[in-house]
Amino acid sequence: MFQYHFSTNLVEQLLAFAGNSFQHSKKEVLIHQDEPLSKLILVTSGTVSFSYDVGNGRRLLLGQLDCNNTLIGEIEALNHQPCIYTVTCLSDVTYHLIELKYWRKLLLEQPELSLYTAQTIAAKFTENQKINLDKLLLPLSYNIAKDCLLRAENSNPTLLRAYSTVSAEAERFATTERAYRRVVSELVEKGLIVRSNEGLKPVDIDTLEAFVDSFAQA
Repeated sequence: MFQYHFSTNLVEQLLAFAGNSFQHSKKEVLIHQDEPLSKLILVTSGTVSFSYDVGNGRRLLLGQLDCNNTLIGEIEALNHQPCIYTVTCLSDVTYHLIELKYWRKLLLEQPELSLYTAQTIAAKFTENQKINLDKLLLPLSYNIAKDCLLRAENSNPTLLRAYSTVSAEAERFATTERAYRRVVSELVEKGLIVRSNEGLKPVDIDTLEAFVDSFAQA
């Protein structure tokens, strides 16, 4: 998977300003959506989930991230805006809090770290934007099939991990559990995917790829 895990050089320098480490337990919220960000969070270990709540009972789950010296909040630190997502712990999480002034100082003094950070943020933003536009403009069957294909090929370095429950997967595709189950069943009946203990898997990658590509020709 991808460089959600920032450069070792940057992490080592940030840790010099970190002070004590903190811990959150499974199901605790690390950051709340719309909460002002006063410090960067450097998660040294643990798994987190990102979600966006529109306030009408529906929410979008983005996926799971296994953290290994992972910075959270860097976009908000740059644009001085509240947190975009709620970040929830899916396991015990160990983290440090970094004063924003130290991070900004390092980026100003070391252009190579600024470039690396910009590339990392751009890659995450571009991929998330593409996925969300596909969800908006293309059928659910395409999005589930494309997601399954990308995971099988392991060709998408910014892809967050899927969830283990149907309800969470439905929220990841911004749909209802009923609609998600129906479309998955249709894809299974067409011989394109199979259900497994590790999630959805392609029956044949070339056949699934042809199905995904067919939507560009419709």
